[in-house]
Amino acid sequence: MQKTDSKKIETLVNETKIPIRIGCVTSSGHPIVLSLWYTMIDGRIYCATQKNAKIITHIKNNPTIGFEIAADNPPYRGMRGHGKAKIIGTMGKGILNILIDKYLGNKISTLSEFLRNNSENEVAIEISPERLFTYDYSKRMKDV
Repeated sequence: MQKTDSKKIETLVNETKIPIRIGCVTSSGHPIVLSLWYTMIDGRIYCATQKNAKIITHIKNNPTIGFEIAADNPPYRGMRGHGKAKIIGTMGKGILNILIDKYLGNKISTLSEFLRNNSENEVAIEISPERLFTYDYSKRMKDV
């Protein structure tokens, strides 16, 4: 695994519509992994969730997180790293709209309407990566 340049990261982010997996520590000290939609803006990763979601409490208690963006099917390729997360209340609705456009497109759907109708309680999670790596096993898995 090699340290990644920003062009590879940007390409990966723009090509994928899979969620990011975020690992954090609960208030009881146990690790937990959860998946959220994400986007990358100016080298930072952004997610949106409801302000009363448990991950918000976990991040407030311990902002150190790990993350991975990778498909479940071969050939395996993706991006992973660790960094610090913080909650930004004022960006929640804007980030949510960006995520809806990325993952659902411009079409109107029951899910997009539900999310937009409940967006007043959205907050943004901003992840500032401290280490970021990509991996691509396509060559060695070409016959899988």
